[in-house]
Amino acid sequence: MNSKLEFIFRNVPIHIIQLTTSLLPNSDISNKIRGSLVRPFLGSCGKNFKLANGVIINKPGQLHVGKNVYIAHNAWINAIGGILIGNDVIVGPMCVLATSKHKFIDGKVTSIGINGPITIGDGSWLASHVTITDNVKIGKGNMVAANAVVTSSTEDNCLYAGVPAKAIKSIK
Repeated sequence: MNSKLEFIFRNVPIHIIQLTTSLLPNSDISNKIRGSLVRPFLGSCGKNFKLANGVIINKPGQLHVGKNVYIAHNAWINAIGGILIGNDVIVGPMCVLATSKHKFIDGKVTSIGINGPITIGDGSWLASHVTITDNVKIGKGNMVAANAVVTSSTEDNCLYAGVPAKAIKSIK
């Protein structure tokens, strides 16, 4: 789908849904309603998708979501490089999933983007304010602690924390 059609048929409907449901509280029922309304506009989406208020999704056609996924309020998701979220994942409030970054040329930032995918493994939990950068694969069953910045791929079943995030302990 070209960018103009994607804007009209994916981005605009999602923003209208977010606007019209913004008066609903961030409750389980409201989040299920919001998720079911947004679901058709994503690249793919499993059952029981819950979406809280204020979530921004750039390039929704590149966002693929498994079943039983919850994205909490005010998360910012830039899926231009492609995002795959596995089953049973929680994305906490105010998380940033950024699949692109600006290119520097001759010591100056440009508007040229460099894109890379993000994958979040089944059963993982990103606590609040977590940032995941491009070309990162979060392993299965991980917990990423609040305010962590994940800049490289992670192993399965571990707790990660810090800036940049590092494995703290196994959580099997």
